[in-house]
Amino acid sequence: MITLLRDLFQNALNAVTRISVKNSPVAAFALVQLNVTTDGILHLSCFNGETAVRATLNVDCNEDLAVCVDAATLKAVVETLTGPIRLHVDGTALVIQGASTRTSLRIVEETLPMLDGHDLHPLATCTGGTFRSLLRVLPFASTDESRAILQVVHLLLEKTKAIALAADGFTAGEVTEAIEGPQEPVSISLPLSSARLLSSLIEDRDTVRMGTTGVNRALFQIHNAESSKALMLATVTVDGNFPATQIQTLIGDARTNAVATLQVQQASLLQSIRMVNAMGTQSTFLKVSSGAIRIASAETETGQARNILEGTADGQDAQAWLSALYLKRAAEAIKGELTLRITSHTKPLMIEAGNFSSVIMPMISDGFKDPFPEEEAIAISLPDMAMA
Repeated sequence: MITLLRDLFQNALNAVTRISVKNSPVAAFALVQLNVTTDGILHLSCFNGETAVRATLNVDCNEDLAVCVDAATLKAVVETLTGPIRLHVDGTALVIQGASTRTSLRIVEETLPMLDGHDLHPLATCTGGTFRSLLRVLPFASTDESRAILQVVHLLLEKTKAIALAADGFTAGEVTEAIEGPQEPVSISLPLSSARLLSSLIEDRDTVRMGTTGVNRALFQIHNAESSKALMLATVTVDGNFPATQIQTLIGDARTNAVATLQVQQASLLQSIRMVNAMGTQSTFLKVSSGAIRIASAETETGQARNILEGTADGQDAQAWLSALYLKRAAEAIKGELTLRITSHTKPLMIEAGNFSSVIMPMISDGFKDPFPEEEAIAISLPDMAMA
């Protein structure tokens, strides 16, 4: 008989079953494996072919147990229970007992890959808050299957810092954070699905250890003593030629060659983006003139929206057409004030705040017109002036 606390059991199940595949044609991908010995440590594991996750929790037990059952069903059953839960095997079934209920789940004869923390070759350690900050680049990763090389979050781990990069061919994001890193630089490309899973599992107060295990596999240990969290995640890494150097060069050039620098409040920018979307378009015009920062939508059948952003501008007058979707993606990765840098209407626009940077490719079309033509002075001919 194995006895454990329902809340801890449910939290662990919620974490590992995120990767299980319901009704999968591969039976193992829909299962959760329970392993426990009389040492009182229960391991819950799931695997979907690309990623494996294991949760560890302490239990009271007087027998060994190693079974696989349907992950979604076990999770649903545990959600209905209260108080302590007792588990035991009865023939070919796993019996789950609550305070007044008894449920049996059919045991499936499958073997899932087992994760072992001793297999970790450590590379870096950081807080959950630091790792979540790095994952602010997630929205910039490509979801286009024809751009497999960009369907990743790329991590550059150095002795004192980590750099996260992502790009989709139209935008790119970069975040730099201080960490305890390896003596020699190491780069890892995480599949997009695994990076999203890490984002959902890691909380600010966790401790995250990153490393490798075997060939082309990254391993993450996630711990939090206060919440009794002990998770391990292993995933394949993408062996591709991610254009990290090119992206960093693009960001550096946009910062160095800017002719206009804008200090803008995030709330004001997001409000203006909503205004553009309300016009039924993504085409957004950004203009700096005489120190004022103006933003407008393209003209549509609905109309045209125009606004003055809250902020200040230095440098030359400049303008560019952008996608509101891409502008919103960058703005949402920031809080408070952000800096926009414009080089020209044909060069990438840069957005940055603190340790976050991004570039957005402009929209180029001969059909776009300046929504603020009234700013241009009207030329007065000399004869007219003489008659005045």
